[in-house]
Amino acid sequence: MEEQERFLEILGKIKNIAALQNNTLSKDEINRYLGGMDLDSGKIEAVYKYLGTAGIKITGYEGVSIGIEDGVTEAGDRALFNRKLYRQEVEKLGVTDSKETNNIIKGFLMGDDTLRDRLAESKLAHVIKLASGYSRRGAVADKTVSIDEIISEGNVGLLTGISVISGNRAQYIRENGEPDYEAVHGIINMEIVNAMESFIDMETSGKDWENAMLAKANLLHEAAKYLTEENGNIPSKEELSEYTKIPVEEIKRIMGLSEDTKRVASS
Repeated sequence: MEEQERFLEILGKIKNIAALQNNTLSKDEINRYLGGMDLDSGKIEAVYKYLGTAGIKITGYEGVSIGIEDGVTEAGDRALFNRKLYRQEVEKLGVTDSKETNNIIKGFLMGDDTLRDRLAESKLAHVIKLASGYSRRGAVADKTVSIDEIISEGNVGLLTGISVISGNRAQYIRENGEPDYEAVHGIINMEIVNAMESFIDMETSGKDWENAMLAKANLLHEAAKYLTEENGNIPSKEELSEYTKIPVEEIKRIMGLSEDTKRVASS
């Protein structure tokens, strides 16, 4: 679970970096950011596909990705367009019936790796259905996260679940030689939900942290303004700390974040 949370955190950072680069990344950049993760070529490919569905163009990658219509230029418009296209593509695939899905599972467990993508495709509509169940969650209502973001993270969980099964296929075959379909569906469902929940928790805690930092930054600004007027000179960090009761080291971090924000905004 800790490794999965780290993986989701890295994916979130990659998406943030892409947003600063006109939603474009190179394969080399992505591979460098994922360097600390133990990912085989199949998982790396899954990351490329996931980022593609999130509206990120990957230079040097020739896999299937959802394109952008001419005239759609703003980052938000691009992301929205990709999400609409993604849902349309899933609708075109249709909902795979349980018998067909089980046939795919059986072939996959018997060693047919060409069925990996078909297994994932058979579950995409299920991911959307699960994500829709979060529509009344507070984090969605206050727009900390969107349903489309939850779908994207659910797709990561889907791929994780398939990788878990692929790593020990014999575990999902009963003594009579038949697949344990319930166990396969269960592990995939668990990984999808875990990915969604981890993402929401991470984004919610991140929002709380941002709000706390903003409140402290505003407090420091007001304190500096007051002390300057009161004493006739700009207060030191130590004086600000004594007045606001915020530790000096934390004041330095808050000021550092403010400078970083200014540099990003001006670049």
